[in-house]
Amino acid sequence: MYLNDPQESVPRNSGIVEEAIEATAFQQPVFRSSLTEKLWQWWVTVSCEGIPRWSAFDITSHPTLAANIYLVRAIDGAFHLRLYGERAIQIIGHNATGEVITANSPGAISEHLHDYYSRVLRTGQCWRCTGPLFYAGREHRLFESVDIPLIRCGAEADTIIGVIDLID
Repeated sequence: MYLNDPQESVPRNSGIVEEAIEATAFQQPVFRSSLTEKLWQWWVTVSCEGIPRWSAFDITSHPTLAANIYLVRAIDGAFHLRLYGERAIQIIGHNATGEVITANSPGAISEHLHDYYSRVLRTGQCWRCTGPLFYAGREHRLFESVDIPLIRCGAEADTIIGVIDLID
């Protein structure tokens, strides 16, 4: 569980690198996971006119991503973890579907994710994270994730689709 989990590691000096990845970059970023690269490539093709709409993503067109995918929905300043694929659940160690992260949620992971997800939506850019997992007993596992803002309702980004994968 993200919220107030005594088994989570504190992300201070975590070694996690977060970076915005421009769709118009002159040189394609180097990805360590083919899955994160595939989601980024999709974003490049659909983001030329701004933040893509939720309806632009069809999971049946991306079956290789399904197990590693997760969805986050922003509602009233909170982040609702809506869906985690089977492999994403295995990577983080539990099924976070249904959990809600607010600005006041206790726990180092919740605080960090609230700030990070807020930044993804605010900037409207694709973001990549790489580094060790935050969870106690999993710090030796390295991951790469890509997070993409989408517009589901209205004119502002309110949903994040992401892919997480373990890397060497």
